[in-house]
Amino acid sequence: MEPNPQEDKILLQLVSLNEKIAKQISFKHIFYTGIIYGLGVVIGSAILATIALGILWPYISQIAWVGDSYQAGTTILHPVLMK
Repeated sequence: MEPNPQEDKILLQLVSLNEKIAKQISFKHIFYTGIIYGLGVVIGSAILATIALGILWPYISQIAWVGDSYQAGTTILHPVLMK
């Protein structure tokens, strides 16, 4: 039997897929992917929290302890920021 060109293509594709799968399940790849996703979650959460606080600040600042803490922080930081 002579080899079929289509079978050769299929075998090449299978070898290529096996190499890609081996790379994707490597510890290094999984570690770097986890780091990248983790940073994305942290940065995205910070951006969303900033937007939410910016929109909801008039309502949040009416809570007594939040307003008092904000005033205390402003009093402490005002001389530092004015330098």
